[in-house]
Amino acid sequence: MRQKALPLLLLSLISLFISCAKKERKDNLIAILDSEKYALFSKGDKAVFLDSISNKIDELPTDTVTKNIAFKISSEYYYLRDNKKSFDLSKKAYQISQKLSDSTGMGRALYYMGDCYEFTKKDSAYYYYKESEKIFRLLGNKEKLAKVHFNKAYLLFYEGNYAESEIEVIKALQNLNNSTNFKLKYSCYSLQGSIHNELEEYDKALSYFSLAQDSYYDLRDLIKGDIESMYDYYVLNVINLCNIYDKKEQYGKSIAELSKVKTKELEEKWPNLYNLVLGNLAYSKMKNGDFDEARVLFEEALFSTENDKNDKGYLYKILYYGEFRLIQKDSIKAKAYFDEALRLAKRFNSGKEILKSLDFLSKVDLQNSAYYKNEYIKVSDSIIRQQRASSNKFARIEYETNKLESANELLTKRNFYLFLGGALLIIVFLIILGIKHRKEQKREIEFLELRKASDVELFELVKDYQIQLVKIKENVQSRIAKELHDGVMNNIYSVRMNLGFLNSSDEEAMKEKRLVYITELQKIEREIRDLSHDLNHETDFDLIDYKYLLNKMIESIDDISSTNYLCDIQPTINWTNYSSVVKINIYRILQELCSNVNKYANAENCTIKVTALKGLLYISVIDDGIGFDISKTSDGIGMKNCKQRIDTIKGKFEIKSNVGEGTQVFIEIPRIKK
Repeated sequence: MRQKALPLLLLSLISLFISCAKKERKDNLIAILDSEKYALFSKGDKAVFLDSISNKIDELPTDTVTKNIAFKISSEYYYLRDNKKSFDLSKKAYQISQKLSDSTGMGRALYYMGDCYEFTKKDSAYYYYKESEKIFRLLGNKEKLAKVHFNKAYLLFYEGNYAESEIEVIKALQNLNNSTNFKLKYSCYSLQGSIHNELEEYDKALSYFSLAQDSYYDLRDLIKGDIESMYDYYVLNVINLCNIYDKKEQYGKSIAELSKVKTKELEEKWPNLYNLVLGNLAYSKMKNGDFDEARVLFEEALFSTENDKNDKGYLYKILYYGEFRLIQKDSIKAKAYFDEALRLAKRFNSGKEILKSLDFLSKVDLQNSAYYKNEYIKVSDSIIRQQRASSNKFARIEYETNKLESANELLTKRNFYLFLGGALLIIVFLIILGIKHRKEQKREIEFLELRKASDVELFELVKDYQIQLVKIKENVQSRIAKELHDGVMNNIYSVRMNLGFLNSSDEEAMKEKRLVYITELQKIEREIRDLSHDLNHETDFDLIDYKYLLNKMIESIDDISSTNYLCDIQPTINWTNYSSVVKINIYRILQELCSNVNKYANAENCTIKVTALKGLLYISVIDDGIGFDISKTSDGIGMKNCKQRIDTIKGKFEIKSNVGEGTQVFIEIPRIKK
């Protein structure tokens, strides 16, 4: 009767959907999919119904209800394991969400698309999860973001990339910090415990499985009456805890916990879970030495799953039971179970179980032990290569998706809040520009004031030397005047008197004397001309350049010091290329360094060298004094001033010295134009 009535029911539901679509009451469709009538369908009938309505999606208006229908049909296809159609409907939901500018819907659709590739193309699944993550992160949806991180962690875990998986789980838990989504918390803690189990960090694994148990209790308190729907979570966590107890050889604890959940109720309501508990309890008892009880439990567990040998639970049971037979020294039966386990593990492509089977076979089949060990190495190497390839693949996806800026385009919303946000950003940007401009102006004013002060200081130095030169000129003039008065005038008077006396006689001898005096007059004429030239020579104060100032300063220090100073300034340096700020600071720095040489160096010689090369000015002050230990000597006020002056002109300052080896100071200064 049911088989004949079901197609009529199916047709009635399809007709109901079509009529609802005409009335634009699409909300009824979701109610139909959640109804008991739909639940009565076989997988084939469900697929027919879903196909009939999914073909009508394009005829519906683009609105939120149509989007929700697409999500619902996608989920139903996913439960039917028709991943291709589930993906197509998720893609349709994404397109509708995009048209509606529904960022949450877009992130959800990408997440669904990733689920469709979860067990087939893990790299594609990872890509869609990553795209979904970017959207939920921008939206600040922490719960959705936590779910995406968990799914990424799940993929990475089953690819053997435990380190990256742990990072994703931690990110998920951080986003669930204040959340009441205890189901997801449970899953995260459970996965983290499994990661530590694989890494053989058993204490940490126990800690996280205990946290998973706490999350189960929190959930139980939250949902209260509907705890049966979550009881399988509790049992699975107990099994996880007991696996760790077994690894830590605490078999008594494992037996006690598993015995608590091995109940008649569990057998009736969750037979698969009950068989899983049986297998684990049998293993723990075997490890604890309770072989008789272990045999009974193993045989009960194997008998109950004998008709479903395509289940991974059966694979684990025959592996455990093979180990039991090996311990009982029943090599023939043990080998039979391990051979069957190896075939199943290869069918499931379960690398760890393949390795376990080969390891046991190498122990039980001693004649072919070398072959199984060689196969073990091959499979192990293959798994490692595959894990590395997967790790590189996921890393490449992370890199490539992070380069894309499509998330910003997808999330563009032309509304008031976005406009306000943009306006605020512009205002902040302008304020920052204004502050930066004011700082630059302030620096410019400070530099101009510094340059003005430097110009004045440099002018005062030049003026001092001009005054000295004027005094020198006055002394020279006084000396010349004295020479004219005391020497030349007396000579002229004497010659004039002699010529007057000789002019009164025409004797030949007198004529010769006159010639002598005439020659003397010519000599006096030349002397007057030379003195006149000296007298009329003006000092060219413009020739008092910066090099002259430095030389005079070093000379003045040399005059009062016991140290012999040598100043070597490159003559081709064009000092007009350097501002007064640079020049006055160089002058004061050299003055301070020479003062330090006089005070502390006890040096015989000190050489100051100034050269220019490729726009940089290099200054060195080197003495052969007693030196000092730089590491044990702090800077005095003078040296601090030198370093501050160097910073002012953006230069570099370096001191090298050792006790008994003199001191070397090196300065490098860039060109700062006026």
